[in-house]
Amino acid sequence: MNSADLHIRREVAVSMAINTVFSGAFFLAVFGLGRPVPVWGLGHYVFDFGPQAFAVAFMSTLVPSALSRKALRAGRVASRPSSLRLPTHLLLRALVLAAPAAVVALAGAAAAFAVLGVAVLGWGVALAIKLAVGAGLALVITTLALRATLAEHVA
Repeated sequence: MNSADLHIRREVAVSMAINTVFSGAFFLAVFGLGRPVPVWGLGHYVFDFGPQAFAVAFMSTLVPSALSRKALRAGRVASRPSSLRLPTHLLLRALVLAAPAAVVALAGAAAAFAVLGVAVLGWGVALAIKLAVGAGLALVITTLALRATLAEHVA
């Protein structure tokens, strides 16, 4: 495994850990401690998947990409080819990944909970799902963002 692949694995693991913690903190801020969580309605559980996915995807793109560019310039990581092409401007790249992530997460949560017919979730179950979504989004988005970043400098 080359240094670029190791770099991606390391940064993805860090991103997953950080975004899991952030997802938990925001869950606590929005839904509190130990109370059942209403699923439907503005500001309730399903609605929260949109802002959560946007924030996780945005930060999972912006921060690791900026750090990876710095590592590339310093020669601490090698570039790697990739067919994935994203905007080179980091804010635009973050928006390009965050907006669809938010739409897909919100639509997916709405569809899943509608099919399941769930109106209220137990607090622990609701938290576990949000933590898993934060980690899963960070895994996917950070990987995509870093593959594009490390391909920017392929000679």
